[in-house]
Amino acid sequence: MTTKKRLGELLLEAELISQETLDKALKLQVGGNRRLGYLLIKMKFITEEELQSVLSGQLDLPIVDIHQEFNPKAGRILPRYLCKKYTVLPLSLDDHNILNIAMVDPSDSGAVEEIEQYTDKLLRPCLASHSDIEKAIPSYIPWSIKDIFSPSNTQKLIVLAVIISLFLISITIVQYNTDRLRTQYGTKQVRDNGVYYQNLELTLVFDKSGKTSLQGHGAHAQGSYSITFNDPDSLKKFIQRKQNDFSTDQLEWLQWALENQAVR
Repeated sequence: MTTKKRLGELLLEAELISQETLDKALKLQVGGNRRLGYLLIKMKFITEEELQSVLSGQLDLPIVDIHQEFNPKAGRILPRYLCKKYTVLPLSLDDHNILNIAMVDPSDSGAVEEIEQYTDKLLRPCLASHSDIEKAIPSYIPWSIKDIFSPSNTQKLIVLAVIISLFLISITIVQYNTDRLRTQYGTKQVRDNGVYYQNLELTLVFDKSGKTSLQGHGAHAQGSYSITFNDPDSLKKFIQRKQNDFSTDQLEWLQWALENQAVR
């Protein structure tokens, strides 16, 4: 259904608002989804009753009781986001592909056109108050996947997806660095009796008494080590003598552990 006169013109003809008032409301409407009738009511230029009276008289449309007219089968015809966007409520389906729908502003040709395109049905608008429709939408229109991925939510979902992606990337980087450091330097544990370094099948223990122990297996040695030295210098001399028993990685790690412990 398409009407020649829009809501603003009808209210001007009924002398309920002035052109100045209409211009103010139209400026507020730019860039948003709020309907003109809603804005005029909220700005207290007109009442819901005045709006309904003008539309009912000028458009020759009935004012309906939503609760009596609503058929549950119509509840899934429109998603919530469209019902809220245009403040409408599908009421029932008639023969010949006609959808009875409660609207605050049936003169809104843009809303009528979009809803007809979405539903592929011919609209038969009925009048209902903004407050009645607004209260009925959560009760009569169920949530659907279309509401989650509605145009109004798309930007929010994109932002959320970006935040989640950045968070996951951060976790991955931290985990990668942690794994890399663990692979390169192994683990370090401070216990009551001393400090333990473990990596590459080797364990170094720096006892609080000053003694140092080497345990584990050299990459090129036969058997395992379990040797205690009176001080770190004795361990260094042992490593120099037995350097052929260790892999390059093991030698670098032993040197790092000794230097790291010496700094403490």
